[in-house]
Amino acid sequence: MNIKKINIWRTRHANLLEKAVTAVNSREPFNPFPDDLSFYDKSSIQKGEIQFRQLLGSRFEMEHREKWILNDKRISPEISPYGFPLRISYFVDDFDKLVKKSNHAMKKWEKISINARAAIMCEAITRIHNATFLFSNIGMHTSGHSFFMGFHANAIHAQARALESVANIYNIERGLHKELYSNISIANGVQQHIQRTFKPYPIGLSLIYSGQLVPTWGAYPAIFASLTAGCPVIIIPHSNAILPIALTVRIIKSVFIEAGIPHDIISLFCSENEDAYQAAAIHRSVKLIDYMGGAFFGNWLKQHTLQARVMSQQNAYTSVFVHSVNNYKGMIENLAFGLCSYSAQLCTSPQNIYVLESGIFTPDRIVTPKDFQRDLVKKINYLIKKHPKPRELLGAIASEKTINNIELYSNNNFGQVILHSKRIEDPDFSGARITTPLVISVTSSSEDIRDNYAKEISGPISFIIMKDNLKNVIEELRYSAKNFGILGVGLYTIDDKVENAMRHVSSEIGALLSINFCNNYYISQCSIFTDIHGSACNPSSNIIYGTPDFYNYRLRLTESRKVL
Repeated sequence: MNIKKINIWRTRHANLLEKAVTAVNSREPFNPFPDDLSFYDKSSIQKGEIQFRQLLGSRFEMEHREKWILNDKRISPEISPYGFPLRISYFVDDFDKLVKKSNHAMKKWEKISINARAAIMCEAITRIHNATFLFSNIGMHTSGHSFFMGFHANAIHAQARALESVANIYNIERGLHKELYSNISIANGVQQHIQRTFKPYPIGLSLIYSGQLVPTWGAYPAIFASLTAGCPVIIIPHSNAILPIALTVRIIKSVFIEAGIPHDIISLFCSENEDAYQAAAIHRSVKLIDYMGGAFFGNWLKQHTLQARVMSQQNAYTSVFVHSVNNYKGMIENLAFGLCSYSAQLCTSPQNIYVLESGIFTPDRIVTPKDFQRDLVKKINYLIKKHPKPRELLGAIASEKTINNIELYSNNNFGQVILHSKRIEDPDFSGARITTPLVISVTSSSEDIRDNYAKEISGPISFIIMKDNLKNVIEELRYSAKNFGILGVGLYTIDDKVENAMRHVSSEIGALLSINFCNNYYISQCSIFTDIHGSACNPSSNIIYGTPDFYNYRLRLTESRKVL
């Protein structure tokens, strides 16, 4: 082990780690890295694009592997949502071999102090940050991000999530590690001295399934929490978003190699047989599974992986109730942007917007549902026309399945289409999947209609749903959360009673409540170190990012007692 190198990193990152721990304890927002593009020089931005172009058509190799191995199996499934294959090939590995290497590496990694582990992981985060604009371009062409969103979701904010995990585990381990001396009375009043030592240990092999839409933002909390806790990590990436995870693994491995620690503590698992990804979950050595993806496989994991604890973030969406508002124009702008940004593909984007049939109360007038619909559609069209390159706002559709959804919901069977979705040609990417939002007005309360919008529908498909009173809105939110899973609720109201009622139901169903978000701070936005993500009490998730359980489950506490 290169103790000198690790000590240099401890000194270098001490201030960063201290600030992160302070933020964890206070829950104050903390941005370890600037998220304003103007902070960075243009040459580094251009360099990131050049580096991405150089990866296209290449054989992706981890630094520790020989560059050319005859007859090795490889896969190259990634296709950019902007319309071209990446043609990057990845080594097909054997899961059993990876497990053996991981468990061997853990024997050394778990013995290293939490101070050293945290320093090593901070160095890894810093190096990932140095590749920010490479990750930004990767986010575009694996997930369909706009460049600016790739800069945020696939780079800067993901890096903050990583540091958040390091700080939390560092904090928890320091609190658990104790040595106590005490006396107990035995026969005839004799005092017996006892030494007790409490020490946290890693729970074991951590298997992580990463998603496509926000692969780094979604996986980094688990990757960096497990590694900092001393757990070996194997990551199974989404087939169309292998590159951001592969690059992450390569950077982390390079840090471990410099530190003189077995780099097999983290591995990437790719296979040409998707059944292997299912078999990996039930491997007897896997003790912890983090999963971000669809409900079908997430539910399978929870039912069949009896040897491991499963923490899942599954299909979810955000509902909004517009009751009354002081800043009507600001509300319209906020909602319209939410329906356009990244084509509303995130689970934090508004999907179902509830409006009372009696209208929306404002200080000037009562806005009818039809006027609200008209104003929202007008603002959506304005925002799209405002961007010379609509991809900068809409991004690209990540999956062809979403295009099929748009076609399905456009046929008026689920309500009245008030804004049709249209395909947009991009001047730079002729094959890009870029579409405008589809907005549907729903007046029917039949169960058949309800069950078509009460679940997550990926992509730029939203519903404006009329209800006759607050009670019916709340009942439908409860139904949707219980049966499908709701991640967040947006609320616009100037009525304290309505606000209190919605606070109660949001807490009950496990949804993050965002009240009166107007203008340029959006319901879909999340402040790292402060805001939580997940519910832990409805089908959308059984764990919450940013809360103690997410970190504690990676550790076990041991105790030894010694009579002195």
